[in-house]
Amino acid sequence: MEVKDKVVWITGASSGIGEALAYQVSREGGRVVLSARNEEKLIAMAKDLGDDCLVLPLDMSCWDSFPAAVERVLEKWGRIDILINNAGISQRSLVAETEISVVEKIMITNYVGPAGLTGLVIPHMMEQKGGYCLFVSSVAGKFATPLRSTYAASKMALQGFTDALRAEVYPYGIRVSLIVPGFVKTAISLNALEGKGNKHDKMDPNQEGGISPEKAARIIIRGIVREKREILLGMVPKTRFALFLSRFFPGLLARMMRTARVT
Repeated sequence: MEVKDKVVWITGASSGIGEALAYQVSREGGRVVLSARNEEKLIAMAKDLGDDCLVLPLDMSCWDSFPAAVERVLEKWGRIDILINNAGISQRSLVAETEISVVEKIMITNYVGPAGLTGLVIPHMMEQKGGYCLFVSSVAGKFATPLRSTYAASKMALQGFTDALRAEVYPYGIRVSLIVPGFVKTAISLNALEGKGNKHDKMDPNQEGGISPEKAARIIIRGIVREKREILLGMVPKTRFALFLSRFFPGLLARMMRTARVT
């Protein structure tokens, strides 16, 4: 699906991959709906993006606001062609040191919120007889490492959700893709939650050396055009090796994780 002239709704649009996607979609002639909690940043972005842009502040943990948000987009443009569920939060804490409130916040932001918003958008896409839903997951959704237990669980939940959704909506011409980033140079590790809910506030070395959000956005747009089932990006050799092991030799990978040095 081409993004030109399409209404593209991006959550988590105020930074990182989401921000880069907004600019890339705009460059390619799409109409952009910007959603995130940081309304001030979204307004600043809208000044650059021009008239084909709608600022729609949204907190993925406040699903009571979702119906009105969907109606606002429909009032503006009459349709929603592409929904990119990008908002998310990472984790840096051991299971034994993680408070249940942190577990809840990560699961709601990364899985429950996107699932709820998608459930409200899908009926409109069914009426249109077409559309595209994408979910930004992670390699942690393929295999888990220490310090990422709940984050990995939330991304694995997205894997199951997209697989089921893809089968359900295929007859309506709606496509579903999972975006699987490896290492992208964003603030995700800085904003990751530690066990008591405080921010990690440290840049992971692997994140620091990752691809730029702009390159990630270009790869994602190419994946949308090709309607790829899964869009992988920012993969380094060790990540690809771990993905291979997780599929064909999961026991070996599990043993390796016992002594893995993870930051």
